[in-house]
Amino acid sequence: MTISLFLPTAGRHVPINDLSLGAFRSAFAALTAPSLDSLTGDYRAEFVGPAWLRRFAPPGLAITPLAGWLGKSFDGQGNGINLVRRRGVVQRVLPMRAQWLPSAVDGRPGVTLTYAPGSPFPFAYVVDDLRTIEADTLLGLSFATVPWLARLPMPFLLRHVPVLLDDSDDAE
Repeated sequence: MTISLFLPTAGRHVPINDLSLGAFRSAFAALTAPSLDSLTGDYRAEFVGPAWLRRFAPPGLAITPLAGWLGKSFDGQGNGINLVRRRGVVQRVLPMRAQWLPSAVDGRPGVTLTYAPGSPFPFAYVVDDLRTIEADTLLGLSFATVPWLARLPMPFLLRHVPVLLDDSDDAE
């Protein structure tokens, strides 16, 4: 299924993989934030955006604690964890906290995922802002909190799935 986002600067819907990184800010700002308590269960991740990003994001993550990233899981109480597949086994790594904070994109209150200060590099310096595209699909924009990278959003989708921890799942 191809997802399109409304791009206010263009006045129309644009396929998500046709958006530039800069256009994601405008499209993101037009969406609404999910509620904290709606974040429950497993969400499968999907890289979106320009072709170069979709191609290089997985190998880029391979050198971080998120090697083999599949998605995220939330408990509905503001706690989350990343899900990765390593050697054929789904593992929970790099916990995060979902909080209601001003967005790095537009300053509006929304769900921001933060990693603990002692998290492995670079995640102590990363936040993810989430907005709702559809009831089961979220747009995430990941930002570095260091000034020279703070303006570069890294977009991804999170799609709610019944269970992502099923080891029979063949996604890598």
